Amino acid sequence: MPKLAGHDQASVAIHCRAVAAALGMRPGDRFLAALPLSGVFGFNPAMAMLGAGGACLLEPVFKPEVVLGDMDAQGVTHAVGGDDMFGRLMDAWRAAGEGSRPALSRFRRGGIADFAGRSREIVEWAEREFGAHVSGVYGSSELFSLTSVWPEELDLESRARGGGIVVSQDLEVRAADPQHGELCAPEAVGELQFRGYNVVCGYLGEQAAANHAFTADGWFRSGDLGFVLAQRGAFVYVCRAGDALRLRGFLVEPAEIQRFLASHPDVSTAKVVGVPSSEGSDLAVAYVQLVEGVQASSESLIAFCRERLAAFKVPAHINVIEEFPVTTGTNGTKIRTAELRRWAEQQVAEEAHR
Repeated sequence: MPKLAGHDQASVAIHCRAVAAALGMRPGDRFLAALPLSGVFGFNPAMAMLGAGGACLLEPVFKPEVVLGDMDAQGVTHAVGGDDMFGRLMDAWRAAGEGSRPALSRFRRGGIADFAGRSREIVEWAEREFGAHVSGVYGSSELFSLTSVWPEELDLESRARGGGIVVSQDLEVRAADPQHGELCAPEAVGELQFRGYNVVCGYLGEQAAANHAFTADGWFRSGDLGFVLAQRGAFVYVCRAGDALRLRGFLVEPAEIQRFLASHPDVSTAKVVGVPSSEGSDLAVAYVQLVEGVQASSESLIAFCRERLAAFKVPAHINVIEEFPVTTGTNGTKIRTAELRRWAEQQVAEEAHR
């Protein structure tokens, strides 16, 4: 069921102005509105473009080849979405071949969320082929999408990360120890907490959920892990609190292992989950989808990890699968991590009984 996170109209309007400024939206610009407007990821940037005097290209059905043609014909300047959406566009553009690929000559700015581990590849592609600057962002139903975005002048590696700099001086972010509540020093990982106009007014019909969502001093608890930087309002998103791995005493971001696996030329997408071991610590279990036509094995991928990763970060199992279990919602298509974790728990349990 939807969260039904409530926001007032004044906050929506204020955020439109802030997002438009952060992404350089101007009169005459065009936004690719391919995500459902019933979710904040589609709604907030579309409203920001309208508020800036631009227009929205509405795509009721997402067919990558058609969308690319429409983007070219209508002169789309901005796009925001997950790496699932951008990835399908990138794959279709590449498949079109030389001479028939849309030029996308006006595309210059975008925001991307990493759902499948492809953000860095997409950010690099957009810059190389079109001179467009796509940046990692952060947001949620409770905080609006595009709560933060990295500036376009950052280097590619920094710009591809989740997080960013808050889009308004009226927004505040901090990191706090999720167990004890003490504030974290800069670059120390903790729960990301927010305060400002963008914070949810309440959950419709769920007062208990609203009460739990706030600290005693009024900050919204995101349930996400990350760390703040020395620059005011700048932070890096690490992962959902429930997804963090504790490997041999070290806190490890699953995305770090995922990015490494995705760097293998035979791997298209990688996802890593943690499950409890018999000793009580986590075991990292990876699932990968291969590039079409290749035959990499689990054993070769584990050997690849052992060559270049710290020993405690090497997954206990790497499973090659045909396709990931996914869920499609208002903010795009996401891999169902809970289902992968269930598969991993079953695999570890069966191994323990052999």
